[in-house]
Amino acid sequence: MPNCCECKTESKTENIELIFNPITLDVKPLIDSYTKPWVLECSDLSFTNLYIWGADGKMEYAEKDNVLYIKLDFRGVPVFLWAPIPKYGVEVDYQKAVCDGIEYMKKIGVEPTFRSVWTPFKEKMLEVCPELFSMPTDIAWDYVYSRESLATLKGKKLHGKRNHINKFLSKYPEYEYRKLDAAMIDDCIALYDQWISEKDEEAAKSLQTEKQSVLLALNNMDALGLTGGTIYIDGKLCAFTVGERLHPHMQLIHIEKGDTNYEGIFPMINQQYVLHECMDVELINREEDMGIEGMRKAKRSYNPLKMIEKYLISIRDLTNEKGIWGQDDE
Repeated sequence: MPNCCECKTESKTENIELIFNPITLDVKPLIDSYTKPWVLECSDLSFTNLYIWGADGKMEYAEKDNVLYIKLDFRGVPVFLWAPIPKYGVEVDYQKAVCDGIEYMKKIGVEPTFRSVWTPFKEKMLEVCPELFSMPTDIAWDYVYSRESLATLKGKKLHGKRNHINKFLSKYPEYEYRKLDAAMIDDCIALYDQWISEKDEEAAKSLQTEKQSVLLALNNMDALGLTGGTIYIDGKLCAFTVGERLHPHMQLIHIEKGDTNYEGIFPMINQQYVLHECMDVELINREEDMGIEGMRKAKRSYNPLKMIEKYLISIRDLTNEKGIWGQDDE
């Protein structure tokens, strides 16, 4: 078996090279045809995530020999690919697929890395290319919770969350939960702008990209199959969240924003959305913490049932390498 790290374009990869295209709404059926049948529980495989976060060329897709490739090109981070996703139930040469990805990255002059590689594909990649290196990237691991746990907040570990909600209810007994619809989009953006205005100038500037993603989600909820929930107090929108049914047994939460002037607003919108929009699922995926300490603390405080592990796959050992995330280790 040839070595994936030594694949040459004149060998079995010499046919059509990878050609990447923008991720637009009209390719949702195509991408879903690759991702959905695998029934993986990771947030990355949601078309919504690809569409709202991949705007302006930050994510693109290519299709070759019944294999889907996703390329990510974010400012400050070297270009990388996710694991090649073969068409489910179709026999493909997966070693060739991995090799094609490596050769593409070599050709554009970047260190070949496959990132956010989900455990089943990590095992598949290492089976066909055992010379590759793998290391866990826990900043990208998804937090998965029991729906019942988030709905009821029972148990000692969630006592603090119940206290926050009880304080909220005592202060705002007339609050309203409303299912998010198109008429509320302006209110959602007003809340988001208020949230940005409270950040320092540098942070506010960087959040404009996130705002674009939030707008793409809110303005395309039906096309993307999204549902949302809101909290209103005295006629003012104070929190909103947006999610989707990733699989029949799992809801994925994409966006959650709230006005922190209302004590307990985040535990409240979290619980209310689960109670109203996630009645027939078993699991709630609240995505990764991106290595942000405050976010990590908040997600861990809800006592996750499990983590969806992801890995970085490379052609050499990058364990102690600096700069693979776009900046030197601090």
